[in-house]
Amino acid sequence: EALRFLAKKYGIEIEEQAPTPEDLLKQNERESLFIVLNFAKTYFHDLLTQHEEGQSVGLSYFRERGFTTPTIDAFDLGYSLNLWDGLLQEAEKRGYNRDILEKAGLILNKESDRRTDDTGARRKVFDRFRGRVMFPIHNVSGRVIAFGARILVADKNQPKYLNSPETPVFSK
Repeated sequence: EALRFLAKKYGIEIEEQAPTPEDLLKQNERESLFIVLNFAKTYFHDLLTQHEEGQSVGLSYFRERGFTTPTIDAFDLGYSLNLWDGLLQEAEKRGYNRDILEKAGLILNKESDRRTDDTGARRKVFDRFRGRVMFPIHNVSGRVIAFGARILVADKNQPKYLNSPETPVFSK
């Protein structure tokens, strides 16, 4: 993507080969990741600006630090509710695939004694980011590729800062 961007910018033509079926699968997965990450960005931003908890906790945090509405909007800042699976529930309600949410680093799937998956294994699936202000990370073309997040309530069991893991679209 970066190579194509630079080639276009400097008028350099790139010869490309026809993609293999495997290439097409990877490309489709990447596009799915971009789509679900964009959904998450919008979801978190809407919670910050329209939800009572987002306004009282997240928006007040940003206001105390001098962030204006144009700055918050320009950087797509957001807030994640302090719920175990708020993003997961909303995403599934809108038809997003749980596997893509996990590959995007938005949810975690841990062994547990609480929920059983299709194979009969006990699983617990929950949002990676809970009760945090959200900072989307964009690539050079402006697409969201990951998130950085900061918890606002002191909790010894939670890291103060939490970032997205490496994914097919985000490399630290």
